[in-house]
Amino acid sequence: MLLSALSAAVPCLVPCLPADAFGAPAAASAPPASQGRPKVTLDRLDLSKAPLAATDEAFLRKALADEARRADWGAGRGAHVEFRFRLDDLSVTEEPRVVRVRCSASGFLPKGRGAKSHITFGGAPQDRPALVRHVLEIVARGVVARLSELERRRRAQ
Repeated sequence: MLLSALSAAVPCLVPCLPADAFGAPAAASAPPASQGRPKVTLDRLDLSKAPLAATDEAFLRKALADEARRADWGAGRGAHVEFRFRLDDLSVTEEPRVVRVRCSASGFLPKGRGAKSHITFGGAPQDRPALVRHVLEIVARGVVARLSELERRRRAQ
């Protein structure tokens, strides 16, 4: 009873703001449900500069497919987007108490538009396989995000 009387006497110090109070709608990044999603395909995966083991290549393909599915390409159902991915460099340096994974990758859309991503990441030597996969996933996410941004801009023009 005392709590209800106190809450009635003291105004709320944190006002409740609508979702668009800061200038952007709450779901600005997601396309409307009626618009759908385009079919996004990996046209070519180029591993000639930095060969991967078969399991890591399968992991990279899955990571690229997952990121391409999540990305907002600015196109709706019925549209088709193709992209290419090239792994430019993947090097693993082992020191006594740390493993450093350095990775560079490029992605390309039709008509010469492209994106690059570079990362160096360190971790414990016993976690080397997981660290390599984590770095591949981060690089894939960065390239696909930039390619989807380029495609959104192109479609908005």
